[in-house]
Amino acid sequence: MKITSVILWVVLAGLLMGNMYLFVTGMKLGSEISLFEKKIITLHLENSELEKKTYTIESLSYAASMAATMDFTKKTAPFYLDNVTYAMKN
Repeated sequence: MKITSVILWVVLAGLLMGNMYLFVTGMKLGSEISLFEKKIITLHLENSELEKKTYTIESLSYAASMAATMDFTKKTAPFYLDNVTYAMKN
């Protein structure tokens, strides 16, 4: 009877230690998850800012302003194909 009560107390102590280990491990994982969520939020904000910069660089108004600063303001005259000789070269 005494041996079974000792074994019971050892098993309960082992289960208690295992429960404490799992609790501490879960707390560490929870803090790592919250850290990764914060990093994801900052990366998302940085990504949206870079997308906005990309859209402004790719826009036609930005191209027009850069062309004006580089003296590309001369407009070309359109070339019309009213004369049939251009379309039908034989």
